[in-house]
Amino acid sequence: MAVTASAPTSRATVPNLPERMTEHMRHEPTATLPRRLAFRRFLLAVGAAVLAAGLVSSAVAPAQADDAVDGARTAGDAMFPNVGNGGYDALDYDIDIAWTPDAVQTGQVVAGSLVATSTMTARAAAPLRTFSLDFEGLAVDAVTVNGTPAAWQRDIDAGDIEYKLIVTPATPVSGEFSVSVAYHGVPEAHVDADGSYEGWNATTDGATMLGQPIGNMTGFPHNNTPGDKATYSISVDVPTTLTDSTGAGAAPAAAVSNGELISKTPSSDGTRTRWQWQQTKQMASELVIISIGRYDVIESTVALRDGSTIPAWSFVDSTLPAGDKATVTTAVDELGPIIRNLESIYGPYPGRSAGVVVDQVPSGINYALETQDRSFFPSRIGFSTLVHELAHQWYGNNVSPTTWTDIWVAEGMATWSESFYAGSDGFGAGTSSRDAQFGAWNSTPAGDGSWSIAPGAQTDSATLYGYQTYDRSAQFWAALRVAIGDDAFFTLVAQWQGTFGGTSRTGADLRALAEDVSGRDLTAFYQDWILDADKPAWPDQFDLSLTTGATAPLERGTSASYTLRAENTGLVPLASSTATLGLSGILNRASIDVATLPAGLSVTGDKLVWTIPATDPGVTAAVTFEVSVDDDASGGALSTEAVTSLGGTCAVCASTLAVQEYPVDAQAPVITGSTAVGSTLTATTPGWTADTTFTYSWAIDGTSVPDATASRFTIPPGTEGRSVTVTVTGSLTGYLDQTRTSAAFGPVIAATVLPGAPSPSPSATTPVPARGQLGMTGTEAPVAALLWATGALIAGAALSVATARRRRVARIRHALIRR
Repeated sequence: MAVTASAPTSRATVPNLPERMTEHMRHEPTATLPRRLAFRRFLLAVGAAVLAAGLVSSAVAPAQADDAVDGARTAGDAMFPNVGNGGYDALDYDIDIAWTPDAVQTGQVVAGSLVATSTMTARAAAPLRTFSLDFEGLAVDAVTVNGTPAAWQRDIDAGDIEYKLIVTPATPVSGEFSVSVAYHGVPEAHVDADGSYEGWNATTDGATMLGQPIGNMTGFPHNNTPGDKATYSISVDVPTTLTDSTGAGAAPAAAVSNGELISKTPSSDGTRTRWQWQQTKQMASELVIISIGRYDVIESTVALRDGSTIPAWSFVDSTLPAGDKATVTTAVDELGPIIRNLESIYGPYPGRSAGVVVDQVPSGINYALETQDRSFFPSRIGFSTLVHELAHQWYGNNVSPTTWTDIWVAEGMATWSESFYAGSDGFGAGTSSRDAQFGAWNSTPAGDGSWSIAPGAQTDSATLYGYQTYDRSAQFWAALRVAIGDDAFFTLVAQWQGTFGGTSRTGADLRALAEDVSGRDLTAFYQDWILDADKPAWPDQFDLSLTTGATAPLERGTSASYTLRAENTGLVPLASSTATLGLSGILNRASIDVATLPAGLSVTGDKLVWTIPATDPGVTAAVTFEVSVDDDASGGALSTEAVTSLGGTCAVCASTLAVQEYPVDAQAPVITGSTAVGSTLTATTPGWTADTTFTYSWAIDGTSVPDATASRFTIPPGTEGRSVTVTVTGSLTGYLDQTRTSAAFGPVIAATVLPGAPSPSPSATTPVPARGQLGMTGTEAPVAALLWATGALIAGAALSVATARRRRVARIRHALIRR
C-alpha cells in the first residue's frame, strides 16, 4: 500500500491555514506583528521537521478492489511455465489427510481414497484480488480465505501441464493471510514427460506420494515451485492395520512423512491411527513425502560431528525379501558415519532428524529420491545411492534450486559426492574423484548427443533427468575444483550452505560466490561448462614456481635473473595457461630490456605475462629473464609475485631481493643572511639527494645553541665577534644517513641602530625603549609606530559612526514628540 505524505502547511492538510492566520493578524496591534510572524515561521519549521521525521502523512483508505491485482499464475520457470504461482510467499502448510483403502482384491494395488483439508499461510507482496494454487485431480469441496468462504474455479490443461485452482477471496488479501481448501477423492499418479511416475501412487498395501519435480500437486494444493519454501505440519489418519493385496494377512500400518514424528494417536476404537509429523525447517514442496503401508519401523539416533544426536525414523516395507531388508539395515547403520563425513565437507547437518523409507512401488518409480530428512528408495538401498541422497540433504534440500533449470547444481554435487566418497581423495581407497570424473568426460566423444543440452539453459522437462543434469554437472564440480584449487573449492561448497541454507538459489548465484571465494573470473569457464551446448574443455592444471639466482643485497648496475617453472600436474596438455608477474615492485629500482625477453614473455604496463607453452602431463616448462638494478637505486628490495590462470597453484610464487643501501648524496650546508645581531639566518642544502629530510643544529663558536634545531636561526645579542655554524643530518628511506657542517659564518657584528635611537648597551639586561617605541627597540620601532597610527584611525572612525547614530535617534524622538 503506497502512502503519500503531504507538506504540513498545504491546504489539503491544514485547510485555509494562511488565510485564517492572515485574518487573525489583521486584528492584532502593530507591535505584535513581529511576534506573530515569528510564531508562524516556528509552526512552519515544526511542520517541516515533523514531515521529515515521517510523523505526518495523508490519510489513505484501506486497499479496495480497484487497488488489488491478480496473482501471477506462473513462477517463471522455463521448464514448467504453467506451474508455480506469484504474488505471494508461502510460509506454512497444515495438511490433514484421512486415507481409506479400497476393498482389497488379490493381485490389485490399493488405490484408496482420501478426505483432506490443506491450509496455506502466506504473505502477499501487494493486495491480491485473486491468486492461484497448483492442484491436480481430486474434488474441491470448499475454499475459505481467512476463515471466510471464497469463490474458486479450476483451470486445467493437461497438455500444457496446467492445473490451477484460482481463488477469489471475498475481499482482497494483503500481507499475511491463510487459505484453506477442503477436498476429497481418489488421488492419481502424475506421469512426467519422460514417462516416469510421481505424485500419488498406489502400492500393494497403501500409497506413496512423491513430488519431484511437480507431482505433489496430486496430494495437496500448493505453490508448486522449489523457489517458494515453507514449514509443514502433516497429519495422516490411516487404518491401524492393513491387508496386502497379495493375500497376506493384516499387519501394522504406518504413515510416514518429513520432519519429526510428534505423535501417533489411535482412534477411540483403535481401528485407525493418526500420525502427526512436523517439519520446522524450510522445505520445498517437491521434497514432501507421504507414504502409507505396512512397515517395519526402525527407530534410532544419529550422532553428529558436534557431539549432538538427532532422532532417526526409518520405514521398511514389511513384505520385502530378506536380502533387500538386509540392505536397509546396513544403510541405517551407515547413516551416522556418512552424515558425519559429509558434515566435514558441507558443514553441519541441516535437518533435525534422519532416516530412510523403502517401499515396493510401481515400476514407473524406478528412482530413489531425496525427500527431506528421510530419503525414499524403491525396494533396496545401494551404498553409493545412499551417499547421493544424503548429500542432497545439503545440496537440493537445504539449498534448493529457484527453478528446475538449475537442478544441475544439486544433482551434479550429489553425483560428484559418490565419486569423492569412494575415492582416495575422499573417504575411500578407490580412484580419485578427479580421475573418475575426467574418465567419464574423456570417454564421451565431442560429437555425442549427450553434450547437446547445456545444464544451465535446459527447458525441456522430458530430458530433465538426463546426462547434462547428472554426469556433466558432476564433471563440472570436479573441473571447478581443478580450476580454483582445493582450498577455494572446499571453502565454496561449505559456504554455499552456510550463506544460503534454508533458501532457494540460482546457478548464477553459485558462480558469483565461487568468484568471490576464489578471487577468479569464472565467466568463460561457466559459459563453457554450464551454458554452452557442446563438450566443454577440461581445465589445465599445473604447479608454478618462481626462483632467482641472484644474491642479495643487489648492487647498483648489477643484474638479477628470475626463472618461472610450470609443471603440468593435470590430465590434459597445457593449452591456454599463463602466469603473470607484477613489476611495480621491480621497476621502481630496476629496469627490464623488453627487446631481450625470451619468446613467450611480454610486458604490458607493470605486468609481465608468460604464455606457458603446450606441455604434456608430467612435464615442466621454464623461462628465465633478467632485470638491471638502476644506477641510483639504494635500499629497499626488488619484489614481485606471480599469479596463475585457472588451474594453476603456486608453491613459491613470490620473490624479494634486497638492494644495497648507499649514503645519501651530501654537501656542506650554506648559511645565508646578515651577520648583524638580531638577523635571521637560513641554512640551505644544495647538492643533496632529492627528497632528503634534514635535522639542524646551530652553534656559536662551536657550542650548540639549545633548541636551535630549525632551518632558520636568529643571532642573539651578546654574540658580536663570534662565528655561527650549522650542522645538518640528511635522511632518506633506503639510504644511509649523512651529516655535514657548514663553513663558519661571521664574525657577528652589532645590530644596526636607526638615527636618534639609543645604542643597545651590552650590559643592560632590559633596555628602556625610547618614547613612542611601545617597548620596541632597534628596527621594530617604526613598525610599532605604524601600528599605533592605524589603531588611532580605526578608533576615530568608530567614534564618528557612534556619533552619527546618536544624532539619528535624537531626530526620530523629536519627530515623535511633535506628533
